Amino acid sequence: MKKVLLIQPPLEDFYTTPIRLYPLGLLYVASVMEKLGILVEILDCLSPLHKKILPLPEKFAYLRSYLGQPGFFRYYQRFGLPLEKILEKVEAAEPDLIGLNSSFAAYFSTVEELVEALTEKCHIPIVIGGNQATCCQEELRLKLPGVEVFPGQAEFGLPGLLQESFGWKSFLEAPAEELEWKKLWPAHHLLRPEAYRIGKKNYISLQASRGSPHRCSFCNISLVFGSRVDYRPVSSVLKEMRWNYLNHEVRLFNFEDDNLSYDRNWFEDFLKAVASDEVLQGCELTFMNGLNYENLDENLLALMKQAGVRKLDLSWVSGDPALRERHHRPQKKDEAAFFSLLKAARKKGFFVTVYLILGLPGQTKEEIIETTEKLLESGVLVGPSVFYLTPGSQLHLNLNLPAEIRNDWDLYRSTAFAVETAELTRRDLIELFLYIRKRNLERKG
Repeated sequence: MKKVLLIQPPLEDFYTTPIRLYPLGLLYVASVMEKLGILVEILDCLSPLHKKILPLPEKFAYLRSYLGQPGFFRYYQRFGLPLEKILEKVEAAEPDLIGLNSSFAAYFSTVEELVEALTEKCHIPIVIGGNQATCCQEELRLKLPGVEVFPGQAEFGLPGLLQESFGWKSFLEAPAEELEWKKLWPAHHLLRPEAYRIGKKNYISLQASRGSPHRCSFCNISLVFGSRVDYRPVSSVLKEMRWNYLNHEVRLFNFEDDNLSYDRNWFEDFLKAVASDEVLQGCELTFMNGLNYENLDENLLALMKQAGVRKLDLSWVSGDPALRERHHRPQKKDEAAFFSLLKAARKKGFFVTVYLILGLPGQTKEEIIETTEKLLESGVLVGPSVFYLTPGSQLHLNLNLPAEIRNDWDLYRSTAFAVETAELTRRDLIELFLYIRKRNLERKG
């Protein structure tokens, strides 16, 4: 039997959000491999979350004077296991193949560092997959010669890759049924449940839908999962939740879907099923990537409350309808309907966060401040999301950018404040970011 070690690498940044670190993509890969009769082990270098303060990279020197200010970051840090510890664990696992997750361009430097160390010490074949491998496959092949780059979703191409590129055909078992993501559970059983906690609750991330019909200029999700939203059966999602509730004592279920509420009927059926399920009573649901607010109404809000939703994350992008239209952000409902929804959500006791992007081409300082104040008056928290480049998106392809920005993946992150526009300088972006955080605190106080 062949053995594969799947690794979630460390990362370096000013901060990280633990609930976004659950290795869901690797667990889907593991599930496919187990169906093929492969022994799989997960090495999550981000759990438990070791932290080490690093010297500020020179490319981020323009942020030095802001570090430590109220509302800003304090340090540049490495999150995850030290390189030597990773190599020890890889050596102890004795795998026949290593799979690395590379999902975010800004964190490629730690992936590259790990690949170089593994190539030098372990001499084991390496495959890289994930969002970045799909959107930047040719660039990755140039940067990492000798490493197999696997784009796309594991269910569709992984069996062929193992057979053709690694000659494993004679070692693979034929799966009992066609591999399809809607019929697969992520391999949650490979993780230690106590290593994934938010507060006092064990949590998992899961996915009930894939795909995005929208063509937002700043997003690349349709390149990864396609432009049609496809849903798993509600019964399958609940079965996965129940297993984790009973076997891993999970009480918080975080959905990573980008369009979970796009199909209102499916979402309504799902909420009713969770609310009425005898096993899942007392669990909490979160939707960290936000929900499609245009399909939400008071009836759905009531169902969400019954199903264990306490926090509502909504991405409004901008308060300027012309700007939203310019960047292909769907807007079937007008501003009045949106603020009516916020009022209804607050009345029902939801903690609501509305996310704004700061720095979209065409966006002005005045609009951001005006929108922020309107949202604060409605009693919600405002989440400032500084615009950053996502490979393959319309803006990434079409923006006229300095070479030092376009060619440096380290700058493809919100915390870099890297992309300046005709309307907003880097200093403007930082000051707006600090302004929104300060106003949140003032309103909360």
